[in-house]
Amino acid sequence: MTSISPPPSFEPPTFTGPPGEAAAPSVRVRLPTYSVRATYFFLGLIILTFIGQFLSQELLGFDLVMAYGEKVNTFIAQGEVWRLLTAVFVHGGILHLLFNAYALYVIGRQIETFYGPLRFSAVFLLAGLAGSVASLLLTRAPSVGASGAIFGLIGAEAVFLYRNRRILGGRARRGLQNILFIAFLNLAIGLQGTFNIDNWAHIGGLVGGLSLSWFIGPLWAMRVDPVPGAQPTLEEQHPLTGARWAAVLIFALLLVALTVLAIVLQH
Repeated sequence: MTSISPPPSFEPPTFTGPPGEAAAPSVRVRLPTYSVRATYFFLGLIILTFIGQFLSQELLGFDLVMAYGEKVNTFIAQGEVWRLLTAVFVHGGILHLLFNAYALYVIGRQIETFYGPLRFSAVFLLAGLAGSVASLLLTRAPSVGASGAIFGLIGAEAVFLYRNRRILGGRARRGLQNILFIAFLNLAIGLQGTFNIDNWAHIGGLVGGLSLSWFIGPLWAMRVDPVPGAQPTLEEQHPLTGARWAAVLIFALLLVALTVLAIVLQH
């Protein structure tokens, strides 16, 4: 699961008027944002995992973490289902690690700023799992790397831009064009066969990020206070509730069902 292109750039947007209307230059409303924590946690976990890989090679003469952590269909079919998740954090070399760590650092902070740490973590982990499950279903090749989860974050950014396009205006259009280009470029390079890239993991992660984010991603609306002179504000139309978090559970159960199907097909 190798990501070889930098993720799309995205600046925190500002809003300059009500949806669908030209805004007065003096009216600027900044979108609500969260502090970044989960991105650094997952980045640290990926780096620590690679350190574990390096130390096991030096001390034992072989990569113990890779041996028990990569996605290998035969072992998963024998019951080692943890590999679907651990494969997200294992990498095949220093360049593989650096590419994915850089992508996570850049796009992860962008997405977590607007999704918050809980939603971000759900998308990262479940999109990563979706990539592993897609790879399990559709290819027998072993696979490792966080790029399936990163493609899930790219999908989350696409959903965020599209659903808030009236508020974001031109930024949404430019951002979506950039995302389409990056996704197409990565998939095209994978199909070329020059690099050892698991395209199915990328596609699975992207679809997972798109679908899950559609149900739990932030959707903002403009609220204008009737008090004279009050500045307009943005509020989330559908704040996270138990009903919306049920989408996370349903998505996870779907991945379980697909995993069972894949294991059955292995026999």
